[in-house]
Amino acid sequence: MGMLYLLSAGSSARKIGPRIAVEKDGEIIGRLPIRSVDGVILGRNAQISTQVIFELLELSIPVIYIDEHGKIIGNLCNEKQTAARLLRQIEIFGNVDRQISLTQEIITEKIFNQYNLLKQYTKTKDADKLANKIKRLKTQVEKVNSLSDIEEIRGVEGMASKIYFSAFPDLIDLTRWNWKGRSQHPATDPVNALLNYGYAFLEREVRIVIAAVNLDARIGFFHSNDGRKDALVFDLMELFRQPVIDRFVLNILNRRMIAPDDFDKTKEDCRLKFEAQKVWCTRYEEYMAKKYREYGDKNTRDVIFERIKSFAECLKR
Repeated sequence: MGMLYLLSAGSSARKIGPRIAVEKDGEIIGRLPIRSVDGVILGRNAQISTQVIFELLELSIPVIYIDEHGKIIGNLCNEKQTAARLLRQIEIFGNVDRQISLTQEIITEKIFNQYNLLKQYTKTKDADKLANKIKRLKTQVEKVNSLSDIEEIRGVEGMASKIYFSAFPDLIDLTRWNWKGRSQHPATDPVNALLNYGYAFLEREVRIVIAAVNLDARIGFFHSNDGRKDALVFDLMELFRQPVIDRFVLNILNRRMIAPDDFDKTKEDCRLKFEAQKVWCTRYEEYMAKKYREYGDKNTRDVIFERIKSFAECLKR
């Protein structure tokens, strides 16, 4: 089934027998078995009954609350983390040698993902313009494995991202989309707004799997464990930014599924309009459920789950 989105004002969900009844302004617009739902995404102005929440928690199906930017405000999930597992996670991530080894692994994979995405576009875009950036990314990969200091690895990761995003003008239609470089918070243009929106969705995907494999989202190894954000979520997101979200965003832009007037722009930020958010959610769920030959006929959610599960199993060694 995938995720159930309740985002618009007047939308709600209540329990009728073993099913969730989805309503809009008091009228039932759909019914679906509770067990068929992977999770519920709830917007600020939507409603969900206590009975549905209880049933979801009993089945370990998460309820995630998001704001109008798609950013996670909070979540309800029946996590089954044990004290022994938490202590083991702290022990591993507190070991400097293991911390560096894991960081090298994650950042190497991230830069390879950047390299591979640009390489794929040489088939449809100007290969000569992309060639130099692809070559420079390969050099950054080689640097990562020669370093033994986290801050130095962070510097290489930052440089690789700068090289990678400098290729975006060669990947999108600049007559439609303004791109002056990566701007995160706030986004200053539609392309950055879509990337930020997508990464918020990716955060949700990763959080769900981290809970499913009984890891603690707060304790990471690359991002700071300072309590301001759940470090492990952002550590593991690095594995999927390019092959999942950037790939999808570029597809959305180049296939004109989203138009420049689908955004609200102010001096402070740029955000996707509500009607366009519904288009995004529909396309996103189709994309996440589609099986790809390159993934061994698995869908993207399966790949995220298996990669994080593999990571969790490595921690037991």
